[in-house]
Amino acid sequence: MGLYDHSQEGRLISSARGMAATGRARLSERLIIVLLSTVAFVVALNSIIIFPLGPFLAASLGFPAQQVGFLGGSYSIAAAVGGFVSAGFLDRFDRRAALVACALGFVAATALCATATNIAGLVAMRALAGLFAGPLWGLLIAIASDNVPPERRGAAVGVLIGAYGLALIVGLPLGVMVATSAMGWQMNFVGIAVISLILAGIVSWQIGAQRQHLAELRTWSWSEQQAAMIELATARSSILAFLLIASASYAALLISPNLAVFAVHNAGLSPERLAHVYLLGGVMSLLAMPLTGRLVDSLGATPVSIAVAMITTVLLVVVFIDRRAIDLPAVPLFALIVVFQLVRSTVNQAWVTRVPAVGERAAFQALIAAFTNLAQAAGAASAPFLLGLSPDGQLVGMDAVALLALLMTWAAPPLLLMLDRVLANRALPPNSPP
Repeated sequence: MGLYDHSQEGRLISSARGMAATGRARLSERLIIVLLSTVAFVVALNSIIIFPLGPFLAASLGFPAQQVGFLGGSYSIAAAVGGFVSAGFLDRFDRRAALVACALGFVAATALCATATNIAGLVAMRALAGLFAGPLWGLLIAIASDNVPPERRGAAVGVLIGAYGLALIVGLPLGVMVATSAMGWQMNFVGIAVISLILAGIVSWQIGAQRQHLAELRTWSWSEQQAAMIELATARSSILAFLLIASASYAALLISPNLAVFAVHNAGLSPERLAHVYLLGGVMSLLAMPLTGRLVDSLGATPVSIAVAMITTVLLVVVFIDRRAIDLPAVPLFALIVVFQLVRSTVNQAWVTRVPAVGERAAFQALIAAFTNLAQAAGAASAPFLLGLSPDGQLVGMDAVALLALLMTWAAPPLLLMLDRVLANRALPPNSPP
């Protein structure tokens, strides 16, 4: 049975009861989610800030511009490693203490990025930041799950993922504005580090102890810890959850890195209008993510996933396969593609919070973060094999990339149906038929 009591697996121990036993949080449920989403915003901003900075970094550090991808890849792979490694011990600590510790490591690594004098040093520092970002994201979802009951959890997760929308709005223009100022590109990393340090202090002071999961913790031994992690990682519900998250992350990184090139070279958008795409996409994401979470809470994940897959199909077919985008308003159309990459992830992430037991949430979410980053790296690495450039500079092969992304998108509804069946059977009394 491992280290944890699985009799409560997949259920929420009442937040009010748990907090009464371990010290009530100083903030309300709503304010806790606001604070966690602010931390999520900084994590998201750090992950995407590198892309608008690419030309400035290449010119300042003297490396070819096409090597900017190494900076994003090192961050994602290190975040996956951090998720896998931390999954074995995160649930043995007060979640608040673990969050603050990861945030401090994140702060130090991000600040060190500003001291890089060559691409090798910057890749190393980005990897170090990613190493802390993986478990940090897992802890954010785990704390949100501990403090929000299942009937409202989808909306809470939607708010956290919506932080990526705000990062899109702020990250692209602010990163460029700071880099072109007298402060230079280094100030982006210094600013993110300072804000993260302030937030770590607020979390430590305000959020209250997060120890309710420790009531399920059994005596520790290395062999039992290994057995418990293997049991968690190989459970059918966990495998289905990993496949759900990986399919959405892989599909998103097939499309997202190539969207800007296609929009400029194939659809004829100017750089100014491209910035409008991300601005509009970020604004719509801020509205769409909480709404998506509430729909998941009220309707369930499967019908929402089917609706999202249908809309995504129309968008990708019209833009990349049938090429009717030429006759439609390009900016809102491309912005909707940005939005639905996040919407798809919100549906899956909100539903898989029901999989782990209370005492396994941080470990499970760290594993989810690891699979997310590995799938993102795989998606970003796969697309170039299907793409090419025509003599006139247009991107060729996006129709094949879009079809592969749609295959991953439509994998979600059957996976969710299977996951629902597994969770329903797990909730039955021991003598009930499956």
